[in-house]
Amino acid sequence: MTKQLVVDGPGERWDSAVAGHLRWIRGLFDSLGLPAERRSALRHRLRAVEARAADPELRVAVFGEASSGKSTLLNAFLQRRLLPSSARVTTHTTTVLRHRDGAEGVVVRTADDVLTWPSAAFARWTGLCHTSRPGDLEDALERVLTTELAEQIRDLEVLSPIRLLGGGTAVLDTPGFSVTERGHRELAVAAARQADLALVVVPAVAAMSMTLVDFLSGPLLDHQDRCAFVLTKTDLLDEDERAEVVEVVENRLKELGIGDPVLLPCAPGQALKELTAPGAHGPDPEGHLARFLAVEARIAELAAERRQFAIAATVLGLLSELLLAVEESAQSQRAELSRTERGLAALSLPDFPAFLDAWAQRTLDRAGSELSHAASAGIPAASRATLETKVADAVAGDKIGNISEAAGNVSRIVRLHLREEAERAVRTAADRAGELLTSGAEELARDFTTEYSALAGLAGEVWAAPEAPAVRATDLPAPDLSGVDETLTAIGAQLGASDNWRTGGGAMAGALAGSLIAPGIGTVIGGALGALFGKRSNDAAREQFLERARPIIAAAHEEIGTLVGDSLLRVRAGVTDSIAVLRRQYDEEWGVEIARLTAENDRRRAELAAGIAAMEEAADGAGRRREKVAALRGEAARTVPDPEEQ
Repeated sequence: MTKQLVVDGPGERWDSAVAGHLRWIRGLFDSLGLPAERRSALRHRLRAVEARAADPELRVAVFGEASSGKSTLLNAFLQRRLLPSSARVTTHTTTVLRHRDGAEGVVVRTADDVLTWPSAAFARWTGLCHTSRPGDLEDALERVLTTELAEQIRDLEVLSPIRLLGGGTAVLDTPGFSVTERGHRELAVAAARQADLALVVVPAVAAMSMTLVDFLSGPLLDHQDRCAFVLTKTDLLDEDERAEVVEVVENRLKELGIGDPVLLPCAPGQALKELTAPGAHGPDPEGHLARFLAVEARIAELAAERRQFAIAATVLGLLSELLLAVEESAQSQRAELSRTERGLAALSLPDFPAFLDAWAQRTLDRAGSELSHAASAGIPAASRATLETKVADAVAGDKIGNISEAAGNVSRIVRLHLREEAERAVRTAADRAGELLTSGAEELARDFTTEYSALAGLAGEVWAAPEAPAVRATDLPAPDLSGVDETLTAIGAQLGASDNWRTGGGAMAGALAGSLIAPGIGTVIGGALGALFGKRSNDAAREQFLERARPIIAAAHEEIGTLVGDSLLRVRAGVTDSIAVLRRQYDEEWGVEIARLTAENDRRRAELAAGIAAMEEAADGAGRRREKVAALRGEAARTVPDPEEQ
């Protein structure tokens, strides 16, 4: 007796389990967000599984190599020579044989039309006469299966009043899988996918070729427990050879893993001759027709016994393939989402305020270092030596004879030299700071382009990098040297008031100090003190003059160096302001947009992460369900009735 097939719980049959899996798959289609083409392909496969699960028709596919006797076997089932031999078939579709009460018929589906025989449209398409005589059907099938018309056929159905294999059964005639005609093996493989039972035709005179073994171990591997092997052309063997061939074939099938093969020896060709012979009144009990009818009855019996399991196995196989496709689609989609997520991660933008702050600090540090170095350097030693030489030249020879004029010249030389040195030092430092600021602006534009080039990908638009803002040295504050003369005046006044200057050479030194303070005052003082030097030799007067002037000049150098340092501090402040202006310009122009795009990027990455997790869950779920389907199929196989219990 056939046991009830129970799955995952009391009373749940395989069809209930299949329906549950299909509901789960349907629920995935929209939530997974698969591309339209992939979603459409899965929906098509799902509908195919649903249709097959709802169809009670048993589909028996007939497989065999070319010249194996497959067409002859089918014609014997139809009780007439209707189908042409498979060696001449050029069609790229499987022929389906179905029972229909009444007259014979043919339905041909092409890309553009559905044609039926007999009809005027069918006659026009084939170029045959529009008649419905039995022989005309043979001619029509010969025409559509073996000529260029075969290239246009998508589906071919042959209808016969003969109740095939017990009724409720469709027989699929597949092209020989060993032929070299393009596409024939592919058709046989496709037929195996939709077949519930398989009849494998094995010619007794060339049994178990490598091509047949390969097909059994490949496309028919899942059907090995649903196969029956029809050993044809036994009439070509001697009586004593038949048992030996049956034994050899049976042993070979067992070696391939088919535990209890159903092997049915017969001679369909000879049976068809007896069946169609003129005046035939019934099969000879010892003849080929009787043995063939026994084989046909056994096949019908197998079809009845295994119908439930066979259909369940087909549906479960199709469902397993669908679940595998879902799993692969989810994995593929996960990989695609992961690639997109990695791309968005690469587009992630650095923190904009931190980026601007880092640039501002680097630029300020470089400029500050340059300005600090310039401030600490003061007036170079070479400049001091040059000034000493200029002062010595101003009182050389007889020039010291006119102390007033000499003092005035020295005062002017010192004042002009120090002012020039101060201006040079400040201007050089300011120019260098301007260069650093310009290069800093260029660096900012370059780094911004590098770090934020992802803006184009985030915005999904063409993006032009900003140009470096123009920064000129004149943008920095001009050196403020207004305290130079005041400094010299203060130094001269302090030194001129010293008691040291009131004896000896003090009058000369006072005149020099006065000259350093202001040209007019220096001349008056110099003239008033000139008499004190006039009574000495020129060399003595010059030496005394220079000795008293050197401390004053040194003090002036130190004070001017301090003034230069103060001016450079103002230059640094200008650099700081310029850096702040550039930073603010970038922040105002890009800050809001970068913040928006960064937030959008984060949102999209979060969505992708959720999608990736959903794909992983779907793939894992499909894999677990495939395991359940495999277990379900194993359970279905164990419900096949035992012939001994019948």
